[in-house]
Amino acid sequence: MSRKLPAWGLLALLSLTLALGACRREPEAVTAPGNPVAAVEGLAKALRDNDLVRYSRLSLPPDLHARSEALWNQRVAQAEPITPEDAAEYEEMMARFTSPQAEAELMRDLEPKLAKFESEVQGQWPMMQAAGGMFLNAAIQANTELSPAEKTHGAEVVSSLIAWAQPALFTDRKRARTAIAALASTAREVDLPTLAQARALPMMPALEKGGIALAGVKQAAKAYDMDLDRSLDGVKAELVSSEGDNATVKVSYPFLDREVSFDLAMVRRDGGWYSADTIAQAERELAEAAAEAKAAGSGAAAAPADDSAASAD
Repeated sequence: MSRKLPAWGLLALLSLTLALGACRREPEAVTAPGNPVAAVEGLAKALRDNDLVRYSRLSLPPDLHARSEALWNQRVAQAEPITPEDAAEYEEMMARFTSPQAEAELMRDLEPKLAKFESEVQGQWPMMQAAGGMFLNAAIQANTELSPAEKTHGAEVVSSLIAWAQPALFTDRKRARTAIAALASTAREVDLPTLAQARALPMMPALEKGGIALAGVKQAAKAYDMDLDRSLDGVKAELVSSEGDNATVKVSYPFLDREVSFDLAMVRRDGGWYSADTIAQAERELAEAAAEAKAAGSGAAAAPADDSAASAD
């Protein structure tokens, strides 16, 4: 059985290993604005607030969101058992990040790696940058799930990242200590010591926890002069075209030392405006899941018939 989760929720998966130990709030009624520009601005504001629950509800029409949530939760319930090796590896990692001495111990372990990096990259960095850029751009172009606009946007982001990445930035010990402190603090706050706990999270709790993790990642990135909240604060949306239930919005935002922009196709559903690609991805996930369930059901139904035929012989 495929365990792929809805594509629009991939951001939450990056931080699925983290969870909030506090009581859950009742879900608020969140609907996408009836204006495509306002809809884009609402998505950016949700990410700025680290509110992935609100982001998810603004990303899909209510009915499609409900069906995607049901699919996520079904796959969580039917997930394959955790291997002892994976469980042990996860618990060791979380124990390291949440121990009282985590900051000092992690920095101690990182120090020889930074020293080795410094000694090995001298004179090689331009070539490594070029190779890294080629690899990332090739991966973007080869990704069949990305639209042409998304590939163009991805290439612009890669270009900014390649220009930003410098050895002195990564080997700065003060920056490293700040980033480690942010990640350790986040791991303690969310408090999920076992892989079983992390893997058992339904979609809404997972997105809540993902929001906590997103805030921590932002803090760690800021230690290296990558201010993601500044990028989100600077999001500008401009209506390019609109016809019936379809529209195109130009989205631009500051990222590192340049302005990045892309065109976003929007569709109107149930009075709200949503990313056309996000809706298509969610619908594709649901269709694939339905096909898998149908195939599994057909196989199960065929087995008794085969047994009966064998008995008759």
